[in-house]
Amino acid sequence: MKRLGTVMHLSKSRKLIVRGDEIKSIKNLPGINSVVVNKAVKQIGKVNNVIGPVSHPYISVKVFNGISDSELRSYINERVYVR
Repeated sequence: MKRLGTVMHLSKSRKLIVRGDEIKSIKNLPGINSVVVNKAVKQIGKVNNVIGPVSHPYISVKVFNGISDSELRSYINERVYVR
């Protein structure tokens, strides 16, 4: 499990926006469709897009069905991880 970053907010289209941790090499960017999990290793969604500067990218996470909006809001300011 590799740390992805910190959840910044929930978009109107139900995607989590994650501020990525510092990345030293482009090889370390998360892959599209990589599974995103919380600290309890519960699957939240998949990486949908990576945007912004390579050193601190923003990652859009498409959330899996069955996760409530209140649960998604509880992830704000929490760290998430990628498998």
